[in-house]
Amino acid sequence: MKTLDAAEYAYLNLRARKLRSWLTILGIIIGVASIVTLISLANGVNERITNQLSGLGDNIIQITPGGTRSMRVGGGFGFAGGPPAGGGAAGGRAFSMGGFGQDEAQPLTFNDADELARLDGVAYVDARISLRGTAVLKGRNASVSLTGVDPAAFRAMSTTPLAQGRALGASDRYAAVLGFRLYNSTFANQELLNRQLQITINGSAYAFRVVGFLEQSSGSFSVSDNAIYIPLSVAKSITSGADPAQVILMTQAGAATDDVATRAEARLLDLHRKTADTEDFTITTAATIQSTVSQVTDLLTLFLGGIAAISLIVGGIGVANTMFMSVLERTREIGTLKALGMRDNEITRLFLFEAAAIGLVGGLIGVALSFGLSAILSAAGVPTLITFDLVLLGLFFSAGVGVVSGIVPARNAARLEPVEALRYE
Repeated sequence: MKTLDAAEYAYLNLRARKLRSWLTILGIIIGVASIVTLISLANGVNERITNQLSGLGDNIIQITPGGTRSMRVGGGFGFAGGPPAGGGAAGGRAFSMGGFGQDEAQPLTFNDADELARLDGVAYVDARISLRGTAVLKGRNASVSLTGVDPAAFRAMSTTPLAQGRALGASDRYAAVLGFRLYNSTFANQELLNRQLQITINGSAYAFRVVGFLEQSSGSFSVSDNAIYIPLSVAKSITSGADPAQVILMTQAGAATDDVATRAEARLLDLHRKTADTEDFTITTAATIQSTVSQVTDLLTLFLGGIAAISLIVGGIGVANTMFMSVLERTREIGTLKALGMRDNEITRLFLFEAAAIGLVGGLIGVALSFGLSAILSAAGVPTLITFDLVLLGLFFSAGVGVVSGIVPARNAARLEPVEALRYE
């Protein structure tokens, strides 16, 4: 029997038992839709985080107080005080994800920053001071975060462009650049550009002239949207020489960021008289964050895929049950076919075609359903991403489950003796 004839024969048999076939297909549909949707959810989360990490910059190295030993190589992420690149709001204590055993935070110093600036491959160093204050404008009060930055380094490192005005200059004193949310929401409908903004810090009032606004940041480190950036010299005078909340390095063009990070770590260990096991600082790059994110999302994909696979296994059991019933019901038919000269392998192929058809049809409908479910989730703000590889995976698994589930029934059918099959009632 030709392959095309076998496929047509399988189709006619499935159509003759529509209700049972569709109930069996339904199990495959649910399994495939679950797998594709849940894995697309994990893919979407990974893509969103990856896109957001683009705001960090692959040539930026962030150094924060407090050591988290598990974070240094290939996995961790630390965040203290402000954004890794392009600015951020005040923070204070170190915050970390991806590691345990964080040591009590020890301060970084401006001397540390000066020493790091001398390292090969370092283009800019920005030792940032974080402050909290209350801004007042036309009777409207708001708690705000201020970050003292080096104007030249800030301009070079910032990945968020200016929406209006200009950046901080070397000669600026009490000047400020505002994040997107501050001028677009907190002080919306106010003419802020080139106006004086009164800010109270530690009980003392200061007047800052607003010289520019930042666009909305595109990364997850969007604390820059709520930040006010002021010159580092002013922040030093206000805080009477406070230690920097973080030190950010920007590498030179062509320099390997990981190599510069390694040299920075070695230099700080020497300055602080620490070892790799007792380091009191955390160095973070885009690569280390991405490594941890990839580990987490890979585990998430495996976990969600495993949960969804349970429903597909149940669907496979349904296929096997249907095929066993089909063999019993068609025993006399099988005997007739064998009496007419059909070989065992041809009988096996007939039943495998039926099982594969059930799996493939269920897979096609399940994939189509997963697109609808993903669209609903995306509309609700949940990130999803269905890739071509994922679609092929869903179809391959559905057809594979059908074939595997039909192997035993197909072999049982092929082993029937023609005489006994013809006598079966």
